[in-house]
Amino acid sequence: MKKRLSTSMTFFWKYIFSSIWLGGFGIGTIAAIYTLGTEGLPSLIGLIFGFALIYYGCLRAKIVYIDDHYLYVSNFRTNIQIPLENIKNVSDNVMFSPRPIFIEFKNETEFGKKIMFIGYTKMFLFFSTHPAVQEVKNRMKKDL
Repeated sequence: MKKRLSTSMTFFWKYIFSSIWLGGFGIGTIAAIYTLGTEGLPSLIGLIFGFALIYYGCLRAKIVYIDDHYLYVSNFRTNIQIPLENIKNVSDNVMFSPRPIFIEFKNETEFGKKIMFIGYTKMFLFFSTHPAVQEVKNRMKKDL
């Protein structure tokens, strides 16, 4: 039976939040530069920094399910199935919220050798590993 590892808010984080934040900050940056001239340039640096963070934490997000033999990955247009034995490493970034989880593959997939998804909501994780990371690692061991 498939279990969802990614948050049900993936669409929101990837498309809605990213568009609103980047659009709003972009418009604010243009307005600041237009009205303040060179004094508005620090907001451009903020926009570039913000874009980098949103790209890292939201725009690359995939939808991920797992069962006993496969990882099912979607980017809202393409769905692929990846054997668990193709997984090389699983990790998460405890310093980010929402929590990005990274899966690295031994062989190239349609989405590359590494994917990122936002883990399902789990309260009070603080600096501990997300349960989805352990779930993938346990299924990898079981599949051997």
